[in-house]
Amino acid sequence: MNAAQQRRDYGFIAIVILVAITTVWLLLMPWVTAIASATLNRFHLRSSSFVTWAIQFPIPSMYNFANRFRVTDVPPGLIDPILENPLADDLANRYINHFPSRVFTFADLRHLYLKDGRDRWLTIQSSYRGQQVETRMHAKPDGEGGFVLLRIPDQSQ
Repeated sequence: MNAAQQRRDYGFIAIVILVAITTVWLLLMPWVTAIASATLNRFHLRSSSFVTWAIQFPIPSMYNFANRFRVTDVPPGLIDPILENPLADDLANRYINHFPSRVFTFADLRHLYLKDGRDRWLTIQSSYRGQQVETRMHAKPDGEGGFVLLRIPDQSQ
């Protein structure tokens, strides 16, 4: 075979490079706090930009962190012993794999918590090796059978 007959498979080379970069990312995550922080923020849809979020797309998202969520029908911080939270059952504070915000955006839990068309508040927490990110969201009915998901700003901001 001469050089004209041999052609490089650039698609295969790109896949190998992508796998190598992903492997390095995952191997460095326990020791490089910036990588862990960027990945935690990705889970909470809090990346600094879409590009930062999209670059992490190939990074596997399953079983990376301890992800917990809590759903209530009263806003966070509202303390009133008269109001009893009817959602305060064994589903109110649970662990979840993958992206914790999917409680309101995907699958059977979305139906469970949003089927009655009322306001709901979601608190999600992810932790990894001493780092923790907490995000609060409000699922506000939009009047057409859907919801608008609003992130509640942090108290520290």
